[in-house]
Amino acid sequence: MSLEQYKGLWLKGGITLALNLIDDNKRVVEVGLGERDFYVDVESESSMSLEEAKKYAVFRQSDVKIEGNSFSYKGQTVVVASDVKPEGNPRYFEILNISVHHPSAEKQYVRIRGIAFETEEQLKDYLGWLERATETDHRIIGEKMDLFSFHEEVGPGLVLYHPKGQLIRNELIQYMREINDSMGYKEVYTSHVYRTVLWKISGHYEMYKDKMLIFTHEDDELGIKPMNCPAHILIYKSRERSYKDLPIRFSEFGNVYRWEKKGELYGLLRIRGFTQDDGHVFLREDQLKDEVKTLVKKTLEVLEKLGFKGEDVRINLSTRPDESIGSDELWEKATKSLIDALNELGIKYVVKEKEGAFYGPKIDFDIRDSLGRWWQLSTIQVDFNLPERFKLEYKDKDGKLKRPVMVHRAIYGSLERIMAILLEHYRGKLPTWLSPVQVRVLPINEEVKDYAESIANKLRSLRIRVEVDVEDTLSKRIKRAYDDGVPYILVVGKREMAEGKVTVRARGNVEIRGVDVERFTSELLKEVLNRSPTNTAIESLK
Repeated sequence: MSLEQYKGLWLKGGITLALNLIDDNKRVVEVGLGERDFYVDVESESSMSLEEAKKYAVFRQSDVKIEGNSFSYKGQTVVVASDVKPEGNPRYFEILNISVHHPSAEKQYVRIRGIAFETEEQLKDYLGWLERATETDHRIIGEKMDLFSFHEEVGPGLVLYHPKGQLIRNELIQYMREINDSMGYKEVYTSHVYRTVLWKISGHYEMYKDKMLIFTHEDDELGIKPMNCPAHILIYKSRERSYKDLPIRFSEFGNVYRWEKKGELYGLLRIRGFTQDDGHVFLREDQLKDEVKTLVKKTLEVLEKLGFKGEDVRINLSTRPDESIGSDELWEKATKSLIDALNELGIKYVVKEKEGAFYGPKIDFDIRDSLGRWWQLSTIQVDFNLPERFKLEYKDKDGKLKRPVMVHRAIYGSLERIMAILLEHYRGKLPTWLSPVQVRVLPINEEVKDYAESIANKLRSLRIRVEVDVEDTLSKRIKRAYDDGVPYILVVGKREMAEGKVTVRARGNVEIRGVDVERFTSELLKEVLNRSPTNTAIESLK
């Protein structure tokens, strides 16, 4: 569906809504267009419900004259934040969302988002398309599942995670901590801001300055970190190192900030502030190949756990870019180490000329999602240059000081990007171990509510994320659980209570009656513990 054809109509619908609000003595300040709707901002001390907003979404004949970027009506001047020309006669409206934001400390705006069409058929077609888009756009899925939000007063490309979104982040972090532990990484924490002398030594000040936030305070120039590596280097340098200590592996879930252009921002996929599952290894040159092989194997293990394997994973070798630091000799050694590791593992790869990092070549992992799209996730980078620039040393067995090699790696890439990709790949129906709500218990009536609560409490004691839903008809509650992406639904009535059992419903419209609670719990815990990408518990119960 081409959205551009409706922009003028939507803007006219937004203006119509604004006029109706002004007629009711509301203070309208702005009308504009979003990516797939219009918005109207109303200055108000209190919010507004969807039902209240819908009262104003009615057709009226209007011929407002827009002068410059605003129009006037009944003594109010309303900004029109769009270059699109309003057109058509929108008669059919749908209000999609109400939110609140603060343009200043003194003001609060209620934002009404909606759509408008000339025919009822157009509206139905669009709502059908929007429902389908909801299944595949992580921004809509995230809003629907109440995972995260973006706010104007926070700034573009800066996300706020809600409780359920933070649950997913925590599960991803915990899994990566276990992977890091299995490879001998030690977790560190580093600050967000450093003096720019650090970035000048690393080369970021020269090569990456356009994406950095740099400011001056008390006659000192500082920069918010776009990378974690210089700080990990300083931890390495904080004491004398011996060849016996190497490899030294540091990991960090580090918050970094890269000032991407506003037009390039896209939900969690392209963002200005994000969290890397970062890691850096300091090692001897003779240890390099084996370290890279270990990282490649572990990365493939993680991707398979997330649901990507075989032909859905593509490996790239990216070589020296035109803008880079270091000698040809160091680049050749670094590139050879990656090639040798891939060849010894028997892994096919594609060479991407001149797409390496400015300090070294890299192996990148692309994955293909359920819609056939390719995404770049994991990276392994070999770096001889930063150890040289920071004059890193270790004492070798002959007593001489030598330079270590450095390996940069991120297996998820960033928590934000992997979350977006997983939401779209699974269309909001995440694997059970990642689902914010893993089980929802539905009592058929009030008489079995206590039994439902007792099951929920038992599951909670085992750290299963569970909710009890008692509002609405049973059929509506079942549909709501499916729409919310809940992997397992337990329906309980008088028979289940008398027998100490449950009816289990799972994805794919699978239902199994008369399941012993202990057996269901045991199979569910196995699925969660194994971090299965599919619902193995229901298969075991069949």
